[in-house]
Amino acid sequence: MQREVNLPSETAGILQLVRNTASAALSGVEASAGWQVSDDLRLMADVALLDARYREVLFDLNGDGLVDGADRNLDLPRAPELTWGLSAEYLLPGSLPLSPRIRASYGYRDRVAYTDNNLGFILEQELLDLDLTLRSDDRRWTFSAYGRNLLDAVKHGGDSQLPAVFFGQPLGGTFAPLARGRLLGLELAYSFD
Repeated sequence: MQREVNLPSETAGILQLVRNTASAALSGVEASAGWQVSDDLRLMADVALLDARYREVLFDLNGDGLVDGADRNLDLPRAPELTWGLSAEYLLPGSLPLSPRIRASYGYRDRVAYTDNNLGFILEQELLDLDLTLRSDDRRWTFSAYGRNLLDAVKHGGDSQLPAVFFGQPLGGTFAPLARGRLLGLELAYSFD
């Protein structure tokens, strides 16, 4: 595995090195299903289970100065054991010259290591989205009302450790940019085709 290893640095803040770190074995299973319940209702589901392990480690991943079993026992970064989701789409009967559609989706992902040393991680995530779309019969006009991340879940974009001291000043902690929280919106679109 060639990895971008993030390490705290007193002069650079976060030092990123590209290294051949290890070999790994990944195995798992994925399943997805869709069911057209009626002309107007469709249900979908998916699940994925992943077993990801290091086989051989060539780099000091945990920063203790040794390449040994402690490194091999770390979790592979960004490899969640469990992800799953459900969604439903319903086409409402419309008497207007519009095709109304409602779509709801829910997704889950396990907590996962973000950095190779496993000090940085991304929390488990539960996401709920909802869309109401009205489309004209000629398919030129589309109006949508939507909600993203309706549970207002905390979503990290990463989680890298900062050095304890940076240019002589105490720092510490982590750099963990957050993705947007709950987002509500309206959208109007016209197609010139």
